[in-house]
Amino acid sequence: MNYQTWYTNFLIKHPYIVLLAISVFSCTCLTLPFTVKKIALPKFQDPQMGFSTRGTLISNRLTTWQNLEEECRPSGYLTKNPKEYLMHKNMNNSFLNEPRIKTEGRRKNKNSRDRLFGQNNYVEYEPKNETVYGKVITNEKNATETTKFGLDYLQNLTNKNNKHRVYEKHFCGPPDEKYVHIVVSTVNNQDLFTWEHIKSLCTLENSLMNLKNVPSLCISNSGICCRPWTLPNYIAALHNRKNCLNIQESDVNKTKGILERCAQYFHSNELYMSCFRKRDCEVPLECLKFDAVYNILNFLTSVSFLPPEDNKNEGHILKETIIFLPIAASSASVPLYHELENVKKDFEGLSIVAVDFGIKSVIFDEYLLRDTWLMGMGIVFIFICIWIYTASLFLTIMTIIAIVFTMAITYFLYDVVYEISFFPFMNMLTLIICIGIGADDTFIFCKIWQVNKKDQANENNISVIMSKTFYHAFTSMFVSMLTTAVAFWGSYVSCVTAISCFSIFAGTAIIVNFFLMVTWFPAGIVIWEQFCVSRLVCRCYFVAALGQFMCCFKSRWNLSPTFCKCLSAAWKGKKQFLTKTIINLKYFWTLLFTILALASTVVVFVYPRLRLPNSRDFQLFSSDHLFEKYDFMYKDKFWFKRDKGEWVNDYKLPLRFVFGVKSVDNGNHLNPSDLGVVEYDLNFDMADPESQEWLRNFCLNLRQQSFYQPVIGISLTSCFIETFAKSMTRKCIDDFTQRDRSPCCDVSEFPFNRTVFNTCIMDEMAEVYGGPADITYPKTAGVMFSKENVPTIKAVVVEFDSNISFSLSYEDVKQFYNTVDSWTKEELSTAPDSMKNGFFVSDLHFYDLQNELGRGTKISIFVSMALAAAVLFISTLNPLISILAIITITFSIIITIAGLVLCGWTLNILESVTVSTAIGLAVDFSLHYSVNYKLCPPNKAKNREEATVYALSHLMGPCFMAALTTAAAGFFMMFSLILPYYQIGLFMILVMAVSWIYATFFLGALFATVGPIKNTCQYTYKGIIHSFFGNSRTEQTRRNNIEVMTSTSSNQDLDSVSFLKRDTPKPVKKKSFREPQVKYTPHQGLTDQSPSSNITIIMTDDN
Repeated sequence: MNYQTWYTNFLIKHPYIVLLAISVFSCTCLTLPFTVKKIALPKFQDPQMGFSTRGTLISNRLTTWQNLEEECRPSGYLTKNPKEYLMHKNMNNSFLNEPRIKTEGRRKNKNSRDRLFGQNNYVEYEPKNETVYGKVITNEKNATETTKFGLDYLQNLTNKNNKHRVYEKHFCGPPDEKYVHIVVSTVNNQDLFTWEHIKSLCTLENSLMNLKNVPSLCISNSGICCRPWTLPNYIAALHNRKNCLNIQESDVNKTKGILERCAQYFHSNELYMSCFRKRDCEVPLECLKFDAVYNILNFLTSVSFLPPEDNKNEGHILKETIIFLPIAASSASVPLYHELENVKKDFEGLSIVAVDFGIKSVIFDEYLLRDTWLMGMGIVFIFICIWIYTASLFLTIMTIIAIVFTMAITYFLYDVVYEISFFPFMNMLTLIICIGIGADDTFIFCKIWQVNKKDQANENNISVIMSKTFYHAFTSMFVSMLTTAVAFWGSYVSCVTAISCFSIFAGTAIIVNFFLMVTWFPAGIVIWEQFCVSRLVCRCYFVAALGQFMCCFKSRWNLSPTFCKCLSAAWKGKKQFLTKTIINLKYFWTLLFTILALASTVVVFVYPRLRLPNSRDFQLFSSDHLFEKYDFMYKDKFWFKRDKGEWVNDYKLPLRFVFGVKSVDNGNHLNPSDLGVVEYDLNFDMADPESQEWLRNFCLNLRQQSFYQPVIGISLTSCFIETFAKSMTRKCIDDFTQRDRSPCCDVSEFPFNRTVFNTCIMDEMAEVYGGPADITYPKTAGVMFSKENVPTIKAVVVEFDSNISFSLSYEDVKQFYNTVDSWTKEELSTAPDSMKNGFFVSDLHFYDLQNELGRGTKISIFVSMALAAAVLFISTLNPLISILAIITITFSIIITIAGLVLCGWTLNILESVTVSTAIGLAVDFSLHYSVNYKLCPPNKAKNREEATVYALSHLMGPCFMAALTTAAAGFFMMFSLILPYYQIGLFMILVMAVSWIYATFFLGALFATVGPIKNTCQYTYKGIIHSFFGNSRTEQTRRNNIEVMTSTSSNQDLDSVSFLKRDTPKPVKKKSFREPQVKYTPHQGLTDQSPSSNITIIMTDDN
């Protein structure tokens, strides 16, 4: 007794044990991660987490650089000023060892120590920039060096008669993007700066402030909510009105005139924030009052209003304005946003077009859970389809439970067994895929079961039925599972963390679903046959009821008998009609779909082509969502955002060269939070005179390059060796202090010996970092010492600015990177061994992501297609059939991608995932048709057209049902506000439609045109094994043996198909299965309600 017979007998005798074991195991997998490991449900408050590269050359450098920066923090292992660190360390130890005599004194000492070193442990001083009264204070040491006006202002704040308190009655400080802000425009694109619209805007503002959640969230002044920063309120403040409801038309016109006269000072940067308080701006007084002009032009009006290029400032209308509410843009504002969602967006000619609450990720996390009802609707639809197909409510429920168990076991394996802690939100899309594939497996198993049951003389012999059904269903579902799983796993080669995690989760889910469908579902069928069918328990009369309803419908509408007969004949003959259409028009279909594929190739690769992303922002919601409209349409229309945008465009890419550490990423590449640790270069030795000489020449050569940006001002840390060598040329005796600097003076010659270098470099760094902070730019450059009692140099960073501005353009940054990296490699080739492991790094995060999406997606496609082709060849053992199927699959994928390109998709993270998903979903239909063509009976295999008809007629229906259910799951997702859900829904509809049409019409036409006849190009496992391991005497004998074995084995393979309909009797003692009719009888058990009434085996018996 083989394993298959033993297993099927065990299923028949003990189905409840199988169900119980799987139920216990699945429930354990469902609860174990949340009870034993205390793992919380996945949250997606940072949806873009994992949208970064790991393992690439650039990402390794970026990760190393990030780790090196962490090491230079107060809690890290490195310091840039070892003398200061050792001084603070000694002071800290002395405070800890100081005896405590008095409580008061101890408290006093503790407080002073806390101010210096923190509560318990010493924390190294870390300078930071602060803005004090409009002036940038670079560190805490100089924080008291403010202007006299600043000190006077502090004193005047307590004066009750202070004239600035008039301003405070109107607003609580200036507006800021950290407050909730709402973009408003006119409905008909009219001018907002009119009295009528200003009054409407004032009314809208009051309506917003009267929302229920505002009082509990608003920032208050003396217990009263601060006023919003709006254009009407500033007009009221300028003209001493009590509120915006009291402004007059003349106030609006005067304010517009002030703005027109003062706009030139704003654009020339002569008018800036806090001019009203500082009173040091050389602009007319009317431009200063309450900083109204600056705040209106910078925060409240769009850039098209009074633009800088128009000196006259005439003829421009205000199209958009912003309302800044006195509410922090944080997660606390979520209730207010939900309240705003229910507010009418159009109001007296105005419209709320965009908002920014600072809660985009929080709302995304909510929507992920809220939109699960759409998945539920897809499940309900598939539930009904399976119910109709099987005519069994019990088996339908068993299928749904299997899908739920699939997700539970997959999450257990992913989190507990694989120990992958990062769970990207894209993994949720696997549920949609599993729903479609689970339904497909149900259709296949039920079809084979029903065919075998009707062919048996004794229908009560369930053991024989299960044995044959299990064998053929196992083979069919195994090949389908394998092709889909390998297509998903092919994306694991991607260096994008989220894509790799998705490939693991999705591939695992496909395998788990397969094992449940060969264990859980067969046990359910056994119970159904033994109890429900025989006792008429749980019997579903869904189809019968539907038929009765149609009879009533027919009599109600008095349909003519002729029409009903024609309709019935058309339905019954649909299979013959489609197959004849494909055969008779085979050249037309081949030419049509080939031209369509070639045109799609132009769309994908030429124009408009699948482009790389051109925005760092990842769109989370649909394009008409208020959050996305703000980020992608309105954000850059205001100066307070445009300034930052212009700064980004003027930001020069840094030339950063790192020595002393290895560019490796030893963290967990599947966890974006685990970046590993710094690995130091043991060969690095900066004290070596040869290293000193080479580094100085390196900096000199760098200054001569075309990409170098000359330094403006003094920078002592950009190339420390130059600064150090210059400082060592000073006189040994200081003229002012008479201090002897020996040997750190002109008595030492460059390059310095090891003793002099180690002695003087720490003094040099103490002087550099003890001076003004401006001369230590860039902050990231310089020498980094270990925090040891005897500090040693562990790393060196040379950094300058390039003359290349930061850009989101892939080609521009690519040229910059290739140029600098090539020059760096050329320079390092002449470096001593102690400096050879240096590397170049810059702000290349987005470029690396673009590069990996373009490169990694191509590799994923190649790997997935290669694996799918291998599985296809193993299934058919016919190269010609495999080639035709691969051509069909390739065309299907190209047309699918072309459709997505025409829908405006770019090659971002989700789009890259869908490409690999397309391969997994599109390969099944072509594979089923291909293997069925191979298994055509001998009497039909002599003719291509008959073999094609045979292949299509048996699988057209099941493939259609599979495509329908999977596309339906995607259809319901298109109603989601979450863009990834919408995109995956659109993709699933498109890929199912394209793959089914191409597999049915194009591949069918190819088979009818150039398909193999009889045993052409047909191999067998025995023949392949014999060709490699056989002991033939001559090459000719071996070829003859292979031909004989191939022919014999092929005939045996074809004869072994025991459930296919045959037109001629077989010369063996095995019954041929009759093609079942679509008919519902109360004693039939599982009946076939699909559009097609046949199914086939997709693997042969190699015996």
